[in-house]
Amino acid sequence: MESKRTSLGGSFLVPSVQELAKEPLIKVPTRYVRPHEDLPASSCLSSSLHEVPIIDMQRLLSKDLANCELEKLHIACKDWGFFQMINHGISCPLVEKLKEEIQDFFKLPLDEKKKFWQKEEDFEGFGQIFVVSEEQKLDWADLFTLLTLPHHLRKPHLFPELPLPFRDTLEAYSIEMKNISLTTLILIATALKMDIEDMKVLYDEGMQFMRMNYYPPCPEPEQVIGLSPHSDPLAITFLLQINEVQGLQIKKDGNWILVKPLPNAFIVNIGDCLEITANGRYKSIEHRATVNLENERLSIATFLGPKLDGDLGPAPSLITSDTPPRFTRSRLLHIGSGISVEIEDKKATIKGEFGMYNGAFGTQTGQDRTGQNGTEQDRTGVQRLELAKKPLTKVPSRYVRPHHGPPTISRLLPAMTEVPIIDMQRLASKDSCNDELEKLHLACKDWGFFQMVNHGVSCSLLDKVKEETQEFFNLPMEKKKNFWQDAGDLQGFGQVFVVSEEQKLDWGDMFYLITLPHHRRKPNLFPNLPLPFRDTLEEYSREMKCLALTTLIFIAKASKMEVKDMRVLFDEGTQAMRMNYYPPCPEPEQVMGLSPHSDASGITFLLQINEVEGLQIKKDGNWMPVKPLNDAFVVNIGDALEILTNGIYKSIEHRATVNSEKERLSIATFLGPKLDGDLGPAPSLITADTPPRFTRVSVADFLKNFFSKELKSKTNLEQYYL
Repeated sequence: MESKRTSLGGSFLVPSVQELAKEPLIKVPTRYVRPHEDLPASSCLSSSLHEVPIIDMQRLLSKDLANCELEKLHIACKDWGFFQMINHGISCPLVEKLKEEIQDFFKLPLDEKKKFWQKEEDFEGFGQIFVVSEEQKLDWADLFTLLTLPHHLRKPHLFPELPLPFRDTLEAYSIEMKNISLTTLILIATALKMDIEDMKVLYDEGMQFMRMNYYPPCPEPEQVIGLSPHSDPLAITFLLQINEVQGLQIKKDGNWILVKPLPNAFIVNIGDCLEITANGRYKSIEHRATVNLENERLSIATFLGPKLDGDLGPAPSLITSDTPPRFTRSRLLHIGSGISVEIEDKKATIKGEFGMYNGAFGTQTGQDRTGQNGTEQDRTGVQRLELAKKPLTKVPSRYVRPHHGPPTISRLLPAMTEVPIIDMQRLASKDSCNDELEKLHLACKDWGFFQMVNHGVSCSLLDKVKEETQEFFNLPMEKKKNFWQDAGDLQGFGQVFVVSEEQKLDWGDMFYLITLPHHRRKPNLFPNLPLPFRDTLEEYSREMKCLALTTLIFIAKASKMEVKDMRVLFDEGTQAMRMNYYPPCPEPEQVMGLSPHSDASGITFLLQINEVEGLQIKKDGNWMPVKPLNDAFVVNIGDALEILTNGIYKSIEHRATVNSEKERLSIATFLGPKLDGDLGPAPSLITADTPPRFTRVSVADFLKNFFSKELKSKTNLEQYYL
């Protein structure tokens, strides 16, 4: 079938300035020479007295410091439209890798670059943007521009064809930047006193662009401009300086001020769309790039804009009788992109027929990648019925939840309520153990969840587990049938907790197996796993048992429990693994990936296999998404540990959601009590002032009871309260 594929405008093709600068130039070609009034002039203001504000993301997310830093953010957005963000949480190794690989990308031979060159009437690829005539003066720069999100709008000849490892690095960076952009927009909404949903509805599924900028040395830098003065058309921009050469200038009180990037910081600025959303309270600011005689300059800008099918206008929560709308409202598809016009100044972009933009988005017909419901048809595997491989327009009724069942988005600020982070190296250090042990105590008591970093499980092993788990789920159905559940058994491919034909099913496939002790392994499962997956899983099982026991000992110390009470129950405990595959769903709001529940185990370690989020935990009555850190484990307290700690630490309800575009994979490792043990409060925690809150039960009966019922909140644990 045919459908409309969005085109965001085009630009005239121009020569490579990087190649031009390699020639022994004495003078700049006239096409690049600007009229005198357009050229950069020294600012009358002292840049040291007018440096852009610095915003600390860690302080914004701190309960104690958030209000003070939020006020700084408000002033920065209102008075400057620019700020530098430090302590942003994007890993330094990823940033350094990206910088190195962008430099390598621009060093490719011209013949290699031509594969990525702009096509006529398109602005993505190598070239320049905003070039709309042959007479127009050109910037002294080469740009590489591409749309990175949503995935289905990516050009098939660009992102997928980028050289490795650059493509993978850019993919990881894209995900990190989407997360930090949305977090920042939510904090900006809070600073504005805007309803957060007004921000989310427009930007949660918004477009992300990246523009890599290369400004070569110039023999006459005073005659040219690296990037013409403009304001950005989208919502928010994060600029990362690739090398140490300065060149960004912003317009402040009629003067151009040089921005001096801080190490490992982002330069963040408000775009036109956000000025409109904020009803003019925060303004997008003109900025430009200059060049110099001796040194090249490189940077990468990441832009987040509204979702393409949204309406752009002032946020309804900001409109009152005293603050009427200052901009008209219009469909994004009817509003100009700011790409199809030459940039002269901010007015050319933000003022026009709609009070916002000139021009219009164009559409072109092309082969549709979606079925009638707009979901891709070439996805793998729920896989048991191979459902997601079919061109579904509706979800089968067996999976559709009652109206109260579908996931709802918490109104809590997700960025300001992130689960605690526990550093295992600090726990194991004599110098920092006590401080980290207190953090662990609070995480277990107040959250029941934490993310563990520096855990000691090698990154190479984690990468092998991730890769081989994905390959395992990609096996043909004929091979998967060798590992299918037997009737009345939990282990193998399928679902667990299905106890009736009428029961609603989860939108997910699972592969569940017991890994320790060895004698409880099914002879038709673990020993028959394909190589090298079997060996990788064996090594991972040993590492996770060691990590789980080490963590439980620290938890015993944090709860003031005698370590022997922990060891007697878990040293020879049962280890199980559950690999989870959540395929895309045409109606994600109608289903559940994994029903709300608490785990029966002592402790659970979840490893995210790919970059798609979906885990949510129940915190203060709200469902809150968890954003897994790279190479970290998401760890949670299970029912058995709540009983053992006599309720000091509580197991927490959690669930998995799905989405319409992407599959999600994860692997959960559970360590439970030994099967022939008794489960009850630890004797060392019972005193006259702290009597037992749970009955004592055999572990076998406890687990049998858990697995014989439909998965539903904490109903299994509730029957053991005294």
